[in-house]
Amino acid sequence: VAEEKRRRGELGFDDMLSRLDAALRSESGDALATAIRTRFPVAMIDEFQDINEVQYRLVRAWSRHGGSLFVIGDPDQSIYGFRGADCRCFQRLQEEHPGVKEIHLTENYRSAPAILDTALAVIGHNPGGGRILTPHCPAGPAVRLVQAADSFSEAVFIAKEIGRMTGGVDMLEAQALGHERTVRAFSDIAVLCRTHRQLELVEKCLRHDDIPCLVTGREDFLDDPAVRGALGFLRSLVVPADNAALESALRLLWNCPADLIQKAQTLCQKMGTLDSAALQEAVRGHGILENWLDRTEVWLPLVQTETPRKLVEQWEEQYGTSPALERLRNTAVFHEDFDSLWDALVLGQEADLRRASGKHWASGAVRLMTLHGAKGLEFPAVFLAGLSAGAMPLESPGRPADAEEERRLFFVGLTRAREELILTAAPEFSPFLRELPEPVVRETTGRRRVAEQLRLF
Repeated sequence: VAEEKRRRGELGFDDMLSRLDAALRSESGDALATAIRTRFPVAMIDEFQDINEVQYRLVRAWSRHGGSLFVIGDPDQSIYGFRGADCRCFQRLQEEHPGVKEIHLTENYRSAPAILDTALAVIGHNPGGGRILTPHCPAGPAVRLVQAADSFSEAVFIAKEIGRMTGGVDMLEAQALGHERTVRAFSDIAVLCRTHRQLELVEKCLRHDDIPCLVTGREDFLDDPAVRGALGFLRSLVVPADNAALESALRLLWNCPADLIQKAQTLCQKMGTLDSAALQEAVRGHGILENWLDRTEVWLPLVQTETPRKLVEQWEEQYGTSPALERLRNTAVFHEDFDSLWDALVLGQEADLRRASGKHWASGAVRLMTLHGAKGLEFPAVFLAGLSAGAMPLESPGRPADAEEERRLFFVGLTRAREELILTAAPEFSPFLRELPEPVVRETTGRRRVAEQLRLF
């Protein structure tokens, strides 16, 4: 990919940062920093806790000889260590600028008091001293921790509970279960998990109960060869010079050998269009490339006129469907043209990608997303699901978990809830659940229909 970008003279965001960093560290770096500071005498940096080392060096170079610098952020929401972010950036700034003025924002207008108390009890186990957040929202339901017998029971509970919360239960059953609450819209509710894989079972249970949902973030279906081949083919129609897209299409859809792929790439670069009699003549006698151009002739006008959803639907009708292509279709519904879909898939951050699931999603749907994808968002009611050992903190072979960052991620998830927060876990529990305060209501669920209060620890 890097070689292809260089060949086409393209720069990614990281490339631009690296080049500027190198220029500022060169002999003429001070003069460049002065010129930038003269043009932009004030710098304001939001989400400062997310910056990486290169970005921090740029800030330091800009402010080395004066200038007004203002940064805002929350070290307790530093959750992108895997991208190079360092929660110590505030501490480093204070050490390098001893006279820096620090302003603490302690008034909270998002979450109910019980939710804030729970979040503060958890994050207080990280270094940094006591945190202060003063709630300004009315009291809501108690925070609940629900223990399930297994992951399936956990997903079933979430689906049934959402049904009750949205009015999908008769009044007698609601009274028997003791659920006296305001009926919520589907769009008021979010289910958050550490990984997308944990959300799959929840999605199946919601669909079983005809509960519409939107899945947000990158998913495994984008790695499916059929999806990558289809996307590469359609992209090559829009941008014939995109060698990587053309290579994906020819290799994944036609199992094309490398020499023919190179021939097709060279011809596209030379002619700049796929709608050419000369191109047809150039590939004559090469069966795979003839088949490729035959398909191109059919799809070239379609990609210019049809919506992405219609394109994927027709692709499935012509060449067969699969769960991965179905998910691509349900992602395509949010885009008006193929360029928009392509940019979202290639350039979009996790929170930018959405996929519909279930019926009537346009009129309101439950949001399913990872904890990373939920950062910056808020919902009246939140389920924090999959809080089991090995998942929170997330453990993976050869990569020990950073307990402090995982706790910050848990804190971010807790504070996405405005009015109601329900935590769910199947044995064995995440160690973070031992850090919850006493007022949290602890329940069990499984084959029994009525939840039973039980002290877990």
